[in-house]
Amino acid sequence: HMNQKLQVTLRPADGKSVGELWASGRAFAVGDCNYGCIGSPPDWILPPVPKISFPGEEQAKHACENVKLLDAQRFVGSTAELTDTWWPWGAGMFA
Repeated sequence: HMNQKLQVTLRPADGKSVGELWASGRAFAVGDCNYGCIGSPPDWILPPVPKISFPGEEQAKHACENVKLLDAQRFVGSTAELTDTWWPWGAGMFA
């Protein structure tokens, strides 16, 4: 499971859409290794994302940016917030 920042979370408790952070929010899941959606129907936070290469690449970019932000928060004192991911625009394209 993951949150909107692609951070790995514990399984959400009953009635919750997102679980508690795992590994203090320092582990990220992208592409095939994440659950592929956040929440459940009809109240999706992030609807299911196809398991094809482009969404994984875009999620990896989001995760890398968030790792940089975490580093800046920890070692530079930055107050910048981590960025939410979104449903990749190319996720519905198939060759």
